[in-house]
Amino acid sequence: MTTRDMAGARQGVRAFSFWLAMAVVLGLGGVTAGCGYHLRGMTDLAPGFERVHVSGLSRSGEVYRTLAQQFANANAQLVDDVGSASAQLVVEDESVEQRASVVDPTADVRQYELRHELSYHIELPDGSRTPTQQISQARNYNYDPTGVLASSSNEAQIRRELGELVGELLFYRLLAPVDPETLIAPGEGG
Repeated sequence: MTTRDMAGARQGVRAFSFWLAMAVVLGLGGVTAGCGYHLRGMTDLAPGFERVHVSGLSRSGEVYRTLAQQFANANAQLVDDVGSASAQLVVEDESVEQRASVVDPTADVRQYELRHELSYHIELPDGSRTPTQQISQARNYNYDPTGVLASSSNEAQIRRELGELVGELLFYRLLAPVDPETLIAPGEGG
């Protein structure tokens, strides 16, 4: 075999390698596109939750703002008018509580726990509603009595993060379809 023949063979191997690599890349792209994979934040709400009215939450709170952002990402919206809503999210109770979780031998608090709890139900246009459900999240943080400003800044940050997390969890609960067997008929207790 001459040098010229070897150069031609190498060129053929390179061309084959190039086209094989292109086929693999295109094949992986096709599989990924067809497998139902979605980018984070792009989700489909359960039918009937395209236009939701929220009652019982402050519009300036982290939970509401996070819900509004998640709805916008899902090409849905939170509406002001109950009449134009396809469902109503009713927040029955929301609380953020702080309690001491670690106390040293001199009875000084060294760590606190912040707990954000929310109870809600969903009302549908036919008057039926879901049973009351709860979401609860907690975080601990260290408290240093000599660094009060830093500790209160830390607490404020954790309160914001808990509000965002509870808002996301509430949105994720709306992704699941409502089980008709669990609905409470209009006028029945709940």
